[in-house]
Amino acid sequence: MTHPDPPAAAEITDPQERSAQPWEDPAAARTEIERLTAELAARAAKVAELEPAAAELHQMREAGKSDSQRLTERAEAAERLADQARAELVRAQVAHAKGLTPGQAARLIGTTREELEADADAFLSDLTPAADANPGRPLMQPDPTQGSSGQRAAADPAQMFAGILHNSLHH
Repeated sequence: MTHPDPPAAAEITDPQERSAQPWEDPAAARTEIERLTAELAARAAKVAELEPAAAELHQMREAGKSDSQRLTERAEAAERLADQARAELVRAQVAHAKGLTPGQAARLIGTTREELEADADAFLSDLTPAADANPGRPLMQPDPTQGSSGQRAAADPAQMFAGILHNSLHH
């Protein structure tokens, strides 16, 4: 695709159009270049003047932001610690009211006082032995063979030695 050639300087009759095209006349082009160079130098000087202030502002914003962030993090950490302390206080109060030891209190599960009290009640009911129909009889019967091979131990040391020797030869 070809572009049409720009009109020659002689063809431009409108003064505004001529000033819009200063590059056609070498003297006008030189003047425009000098004007643009001076404008560029003035803007560069202004930028150089404002750069330290911009850098300082940037540092202040960053410092302010990090202070704000640090304060927010500290506040959040303090709130978490306060929540934990409240939970431990309620747990200790419930345990004390129910007569639990500190070790038993540590096993309580719940986030509210009501949940902790219900858990403490359940824990205590598990610790309390069930009511027995025969209160004079032990709840569990001992196993007479526990701790032995099911044989009665001999009272005589010679018989005990013979039993040990017999067991070691046959096993």
